Amino acid sequence: MQIYLLIKSLLEYGLEHKIISKYDDDYVLNALLSCFQLDEYQEPDLLQPLLTDLDDILAGMLAYAIDAKLIDNSMIEKDLFDTKIMGCITPMPSVIIQKFQTLAKKNSDHALNYFYNLCKDVNYVRISRIQKDLHFKYAYEAGDLDISINLSKPEKDPADIQKMLLSPSSNYPQCMLCKENINYAGRMNFPARQNLRYIPIVLNHHDFYMQYSPYSYYNEHTIVFSKEHKPMLVDMEAIGELLDFVSQFPSYFMGSNAGLPIVGGSILNHHHFQGGRAILPMENAKEEMLFIQNDVTYSALYWPISVIRLRSPSKEKILEETQLIFDAWNRYSNPDLMIIADDENGHHNAITVIARKKQEIYELDLCLRNNITTADRPLGYFHPRPEYFHIKKENIGLIEVMGLAILPSRLVDEMKVVKKYLLGELLTDSELTSMNHHFDWATDLKMKQEITLENVEKVIAQGIGEVFSHVLEDCGVFKKENRNQFIDFIYSIKKEN
Repeated sequence: MQIYLLIKSLLEYGLEHKIISKYDDDYVLNALLSCFQLDEYQEPDLLQPLLTDLDDILAGMLAYAIDAKLIDNSMIEKDLFDTKIMGCITPMPSVIIQKFQTLAKKNSDHALNYFYNLCKDVNYVRISRIQKDLHFKYAYEAGDLDISINLSKPEKDPADIQKMLLSPSSNYPQCMLCKENINYAGRMNFPARQNLRYIPIVLNHHDFYMQYSPYSYYNEHTIVFSKEHKPMLVDMEAIGELLDFVSQFPSYFMGSNAGLPIVGGSILNHHHFQGGRAILPMENAKEEMLFIQNDVTYSALYWPISVIRLRSPSKEKILEETQLIFDAWNRYSNPDLMIIADDENGHHNAITVIARKKQEIYELDLCLRNNITTADRPLGYFHPRPEYFHIKKENIGLIEVMGLAILPSRLVDEMKVVKKYLLGELLTDSELTSMNHHFDWATDLKMKQEITLENVEKVIAQGIGEVFSHVLEDCGVFKKENRNQFIDFIYSIKKEN
């Protein structure tokens, strides 16, 4: 397909989706010509209809770029190049920010809807890839858990890995969350961001930016990051920032990972939060209302992670009570339960925080965490046990604490082999190798029930869900059988006042 037809199709796509206006035509056209190293534009033969689907347009453009030797046929190079293409039609930051702020003055939801739809239309939020993710539910005693297998992040092929090894090192941008990412061309070991846009916001008198995640784990997955590149710190200032966010955008929840390794997020060197327009399972967990203090209601959730829920119409009072909980948890130890606040390796208690605003009531979930390690659990005592690593080995952060499992893409192919094994089919040598770490689990599934062609996929899905429920239980500092001690800890906060 001729490149000029594809360029005209992209221009029409931009106009149709109101990404660009008619006054931008020549500007964007010349930017695209430069992108494809073309010196002139030729009107295409319109006997061929224009393409209207963005994925089809980009696929054609990438095929042309590969044929013209502009890029190699690798996933990373194609991602770098199609982001460069979309950067040509993505509006300037000032245009987007001005429109967002104008809309936000009237209705914050209208502003969020505009910004999210724009991020989808310019392919920063890669909806077509996100739709490939697998999702199912697991019925757990504390409430249904959401299970997802993430397929949207592209796999690196061997050629890409080799190029990454040969790529010069760079400290620019300092990390994936720094404001300097905007319009960055990327490199083999760092993603392109020409179509990234973010919105400046002020939270608790500090400068932040709001953007969407390109590989959303849930609806309107939002990242809010500090203008300043500084380490994660979950203190009262950060809680104030979370509460300020939900004050401005009450249709979103916003949360912070704990600020310690093992129980924290994957990026601890840049202060940031995650949220969005979603109700994750923990939000609907049953509650045991305990007492009211300082116009703040204290509840304990029935959830595998130990969660204290605070509610109040007053931001100031909920902050005062949160400070008491932070102080109490920071010094709390219970060696019988392996909860050790401090030892020769440092401080271990931390809190994952989730904020919401419902009508005029602020709601804060404080999830108690501890990152202590032992000789037999070097990755963390309150971390998934090794017997569950075949399904989930990575840290359990904010999103999974709330009951949404983010499982690795390797499981798709591995579960095909498990399926063959459960159905009694002959496995090849390579399949037997890939089954090694699943063998005990799969054998247990086989012993528990009769496996048929009709139920095998459901059996596997429910087996994965059961493992994730145990993963959450492993991460809970007060186990189900220790609930009384959890309640006693909460009441100790009341006694101290």
